[in-house]
Amino acid sequence: MVNVIVFVPSPSQLSYVEGLVRDMQTDEVHIDVVHRFGSPEILNHLDSYDVVLARGITYRMVCAQYPGKHVIHLAFDGTDILEALLHCREDFHPKKIGLCLKRDELKPVLAALCEFTHADIRLYEVVDEQSAYDAVDACQRDRVDAVVSGGTVSDICQKRGMPCTYINIRPATLERAMQEVLNTARTINTERTKTNIIRMILDNSDDAVLAVDETGRVLEANGQAYQLYQLAFLHNWQGLPVRDINPQLSFIGSREAPCRDGEETIINLGGQKYYVKYKLISGEASGIGTLITTSSASKILQEERQLRKSLVRKSSSVKYTFRDIIAVNPEMQKKVEIAKKFSQAHSNVLITGETGTGKELFAHSIHAASGRMNQPFVAINCATLPENLLESELFGYEPGSFSGASREGKAGLFELAHHGTIFLDEIGEIPVALQAKLLRVLQEKEIRRIGSAATIPIDVRVIAATNVNIQEQIAQGRFRSDLLYRLNALEIYIPPLRERPDDVIPLMEGQLRILAAEQGKKVPKLSAEAQDILRLYAWPGNVRELRNICERLVVLNDSSDVDVETLNELHVFSGSAQPSPALQHKPAATLVPPPAKKKKDLARELGVSRTTLWRMSKRQEAVAQKKDQD
Repeated sequence: MVNVIVFVPSPSQLSYVEGLVRDMQTDEVHIDVVHRFGSPEILNHLDSYDVVLARGITYRMVCAQYPGKHVIHLAFDGTDILEALLHCREDFHPKKIGLCLKRDELKPVLAALCEFTHADIRLYEVVDEQSAYDAVDACQRDRVDAVVSGGTVSDICQKRGMPCTYINIRPATLERAMQEVLNTARTINTERTKTNIIRMILDNSDDAVLAVDETGRVLEANGQAYQLYQLAFLHNWQGLPVRDINPQLSFIGSREAPCRDGEETIINLGGQKYYVKYKLISGEASGIGTLITTSSASKILQEERQLRKSLVRKSSSVKYTFRDIIAVNPEMQKKVEIAKKFSQAHSNVLITGETGTGKELFAHSIHAASGRMNQPFVAINCATLPENLLESELFGYEPGSFSGASREGKAGLFELAHHGTIFLDEIGEIPVALQAKLLRVLQEKEIRRIGSAATIPIDVRVIAATNVNIQEQIAQGRFRSDLLYRLNALEIYIPPLRERPDDVIPLMEGQLRILAAEQGKKVPKLSAEAQDILRLYAWPGNVRELRNICERLVVLNDSSDVDVETLNELHVFSGSAQPSPALQHKPAATLVPPPAKKKKDLARELGVSRTTLWRMSKRQEAVAQKKDQD
């Protein structure tokens, strides 16, 4: 409800104005109508009114006493003054008229008014009650024949018996003024509704919010800010400089402590840390203020941890441990032991090796055995995304920072991996331009989202992997040497499967068990001859190829045995297959002689002549006989 009071200048107009009010008054606007001449005591009781309509001296007194109130001037115009002068001439036939008003603009037309009224018109300035008495005294001294004025001067003239014509305000002028009152009341009511809605929103926020203008003076504060900054102990806190609220605070545009839109800082209040974020309040043409949001650091960290856990659960997480690594080969066992030692360190790790050797398996296992095991593990293949998408995936972006960006923005993988591990697979495929940004992240331990000026501190361990020769990449200008030094603080090389043939059969048996269970079939058994072929195969695709072959064996084989003929049906081991380098120099005693009737097929599978195979068999038989004699 908006309360309005209307000071009617003349008793004769009181009933007319009351009629206008009856037509205008609504549930949202209450209007009181009064007539007071020279009664300043009523002016001490206008606190409950939002809008005041008054004329002349009353208007100026209300403005002086209530500088923050909406006061509308009920001003008479030139037509009202001219009509009063004509009435004065008709009633008193004066030769000299005293025009008592605050009307400097009448001086240019004074000569015309004198000619029109056939009288000598003199202007007397009236701005308050004292000047009204002074003006009447001056009129008496100047021996004017009649006075034309407003209410206060008319009342004084009446008491002194001086001829006086009161300047009436025409109904059209009153109606315009009352319409202005009603429009002002509606505007106030609309602004109050908006303010109440905003206050409800602010008060429902868990954060303390201050709104300041472009000069840094406080406009508004929600309940949380009122308590946090103890505004109850500050007299008239609205309008105070924000640094008077707390010297650690600033605002956008400050010269003493400048800050930017979106900037975040940490302040200390009562021994506790708080995050403060500054947001520009934008007008149509330029910024009009700053929204200062203060949040408890401990609460933010707690919410951040919950959010990261939730996001990580939805994305990638640790799938393997060192127990999943099958290593019979002594060299491979050494690699596992080295990786276990790496897991207890905090340094970045670079895993190298051919494609399919199990680099990701080692990355998962290192994280799972580290002190970060309960924190996020986030993985990304750097070779699968173009540069612009890879950057947004790694570092995130702000809302609307580029075409197609989410309206909510997006946290990058480095943010999601905070306190945990990020696995950058195929690191050698990262474009050079993005390598520089990645290097800065590793050096400064902070990231900056695309489209943001704010930096976000991170605590992330990086495990990178590559199947390319990084030194060759550096020589060709395709990889930064300084980035390599940041990534390979600890380095481990995973040997290819052809260099560890004694791992082949255990790996295949393990994969066959898993795949058979998934297919609901019996676990295939490898014959001795089939095992020999598998050991001798060079495995260019390493463990990844081995798993694919196991899957084919489970799907295509209807029997529970896998022999040489079964392998031949796969069209993988025939013709082009070359013996594993690790077996080319292996003692023949370790080979099982194939049955004579299948030497031709076996020689074809091994890619050797039957004569060579015959010599190898004979050599194995001689070694076996010697062992028996011993």
